Amino acid sequence: MTEVDACFEKGLLKKGIRSRRFALQDLSQAEFFLNESFDLINLQKKEMAAIAMYNAAFHAARALLYLDGIKEKSHYCLQKYLEEKFSKRGMLNSEELSLFDLLRGMRQEVQYNVAKVKFEENLNELYDKTEKFIEKAKNIVESRKS
Repeated sequence: MTEVDACFEKGLLKKGIRSRRFALQDLSQAEFFLNESFDLINLQKKEMAAIAMYNAAFHAARALLYLDGIKEKSHYCLQKYLEEKFSKRGMLNSEELSLFDLLRGMRQEVQYNVAKVKFEENLNELYDKTEKFIEKAKNIVESRKS
C-alpha cells in the first residue's frame, strides 16, 4: 500500500468531482498569498512571509488536486499525492516537490514553535521559486480542457 493509498483509507484524501473552476479559484488565492509574501518580505516580516509563501504554494498545489477530483484534509497527504501522481506523469519535478515540502516545514516551524524562528533560507530566492511553482500549476490547469 502506498502512502497515498493510506491517505485515502484514513479519509485524509477523498475522491470528489473534477473542477477546473475550483482549480482556477485556488490559483487566484495562490497569487494573492504570493503578493502578500512579497510585501511581507519587503517589510522584513520573515515569519509571516514564510506563512504567506507556503499558503501560495499550498493553493497552487491544491488546484492540481481539483483537476483530479481530489479533496485533501492533510497537507502531508497533499504532498504525497503530488509526488505520486504529478511527478510520475512528468508534470512536476523533484525541485518543485522539494520546494513545497521546505515551505510546509517552514510554515510549521513558525506556526507551532513557541520560540522565535530563524531562517537560513533566502526568502527572495524562495519567492522566485514559489512564483515559478504557481506558474507551472497554472500551465497545468490551463492545459486541461475539463
